[in-house]
Amino acid sequence: MDSILQFDHSVIFYVHEHLVYSFLTPIMAIISKITSNGALWILIALLLMIQKKYRVLGVAIIIALGFVFIIGDQGLKPNVARLRPFVDFPNVMVPLESALPKATSFSFPSGHSFGSFASAMTIYLGLSQIEPQRRYLGILALVLSVVVAFSRVYLFVHYPTDVLTGLVLGIIVGFIAWKLARVGWNWWTNRNNDVEYEPYTFKRK
Repeated sequence: MDSILQFDHSVIFYVHEHLVYSFLTPIMAIISKITSNGALWILIALLLMIQKKYRVLGVAIIIALGFVFIIGDQGLKPNVARLRPFVDFPNVMVPLESALPKATSFSFPSGHSFGSFASAMTIYLGLSQIEPQRRYLGILALVLSVVVAFSRVYLFVHYPTDVLTGLVLGIIVGFIAWKLARVGWNWWTNRNNDVEYEPYTFKRK
């Protein structure tokens, strides 16, 4: 445990002392804000669900975010009850006070990172099978998730292990969510043998 704490403190203070810039702070704050509570990913899921071709992918993202809420917000956060960096170190001047969450909310794991990686992994897996030529959009989503994770350390609201745990759990949950969505799609489309659909979509052949 001591080695983990030492790692966390070393990395977060390195970022705080060497990588914080006035021009970068509002960008990090905006990235954190638009991904708060999974807002960006929910919007993407709804947009995908409008289109028959990508509806199963939109459903998969919603499934992933459901797991994030249950495992992260309702499970790990209140039970681990880890204090946030700005609470542990109240004398440290944070990059942007308005970007701080409530001091009563807990730090482990990072919900932003967990939700972002779960959604991005789902998008990557889904596009890899539905439309492989657009798989690069899934890669871009994963890159965005890395930036989201960094923004949480940058803003001094999460320790590195909070976001790393969110990354690992997110990838696992994204994989499971896509598998469950595929099972659901197979069940739904196989109910009526007279109708054929394109693979993993609700688009009829």
